[in-house]
Amino acid sequence: MGSLQLNVGGSPRTVTAGKERTIAAALLLHANETVPVDKLIEYVWEVPPRTARSSLYAMVKRLRLSLGDSDVIRTTSSGYLIETAPGELDLHEFHALRKEAGQARERGERLAERTRLGKALALWRGPALADVPSPVLHHSLVPKLEEVRLETIRRQIDLDLDSGGHTQVVGQLRDLTRNHPLQECFWSRLMLALYRANRQAEALAAFTDVRRLLDEELGIEPGTELRDLHTRILRADPALDPAGASEPSRPAVTVRAWERMCQLPPAAADFAARDLDRRLLVDGLADVHGPRVTVVWGPEGVGKTELAVRVAHELRPSFPDGQWYVALNGDGPSAGTEPKPVADVLADLLIAIGVPANALPRSAEARAAVLRARISDRRVLLVLDGARNVQEVRALLPGTPSAAVLITSRSALGELPGARRHSVAALTVDESLAMLNAMLGENRVRAEITAARELADACAGVPQALRAASARLLADPRLSLGDLVRELPPAPGRQRELHYAVAG
Repeated sequence: MGSLQLNVGGSPRTVTAGKERTIAAALLLHANETVPVDKLIEYVWEVPPRTARSSLYAMVKRLRLSLGDSDVIRTTSSGYLIETAPGELDLHEFHALRKEAGQARERGERLAERTRLGKALALWRGPALADVPSPVLHHSLVPKLEEVRLETIRRQIDLDLDSGGHTQVVGQLRDLTRNHPLQECFWSRLMLALYRANRQAEALAAFTDVRRLLDEELGIEPGTELRDLHTRILRADPALDPAGASEPSRPAVTVRAWERMCQLPPAAADFAARDLDRRLLVDGLADVHGPRVTVVWGPEGVGKTELAVRVAHELRPSFPDGQWYVALNGDGPSAGTEPKPVADVLADLLIAIGVPANALPRSAEARAAVLRARISDRRVLLVLDGARNVQEVRALLPGTPSAAVLITSRSALGELPGARRHSVAALTVDESLAMLNAMLGENRVRAEITAARELADACAGVPQALRAASARLLADPRLSLGDLVRELPPAPGRQRELHYAVAG
């Protein structure tokens, strides 16, 4: 139960040779039983030499001498044994204390049970057989010892949780989930302890962590216990509070059922061209095996938002649990203003999907954890419009591949890992004419086709400029396309001033 420590007559004895420590550990693990010579040889050597028996006899002799008492190790007809009395072997003491704890539990004496378990665990000084170099012992016997130890820890933690000690066990449970990441029982107890400590967001984040871990390591989903606990935490189930609590440990809140909302702005009726861009984006986001984050990037006014909104509307059947839209104020007419704090964006999304305002965590990190937990396994499309940098979007990204994110930005956001990137270029002259047809009507454009081509060229394929020009023409029926072209500032650089020129 840690490194090998031997005491004879109250005096510590040191066994320096690794093979002799292996023999001592094997005999102690089978205390009061004969261990056959062949079995000891198996414990000491993975591939026994021809002189294994004679070497073993010599090692036992040296071990007896180092213990200072030839009667400690006895020779039998088939092997060797060590006899121990009650209280002389830590492993026997450990099992005895566990038995007393079980008896106290049957009597309903929880404090006595907790005390016995604490004493039993205090006997452990580290990993079993920490300094015993025997692969066979470590493979055949140590896992059983470790399982009993972990079972004892689980019972002790359950007693602490039942008695209101949830805050005290959080650190211990974090260590346990770190050292035994595939033990779901410790994850469930960590989630419960965090929840009872009014740290609901962290409890939900723990579920996200173990779910990702199990998927990466084993390709499986969490078990029923973890999934049920996750659902109950989302619902703020009162039964999760400690038994006998005099009052609720958190504000009484009611989380509404999932709301399948569509927040998308209307798609532009005069949206034209960009058929290839649209098809590539739709196919990419609909592919559940591809990257779940797509960045649509390009210069100001090139039509990134219109394209993203059009694609999002087309994808609505693929994301039946909701299509959300967030304007981050990093692009378009509002560019230059301070972006909305991420914590506020998260609060808006959580409230919109049914989380009461009085149940929102304070920090952006905790709110992000709640959002990931709420949309876990949901088929949601999130449009983040006008991102300036990766920091603005990182906290908004879902943790599971069922959801997808479409981001627009002037930058490719190269620091965002695992994202698909789609560059939006300026429209060609023919695409610009198609857009003018949609806004002004084909007859008018055809009647002034030369001026229309000049206007398309002057707008440099920037949809924002084409839209502004069309708005000016529609506002003044007396103005022809040729008149408008003659009013434009001279090149170069006129496309940059075009929006203001055509707006009057």
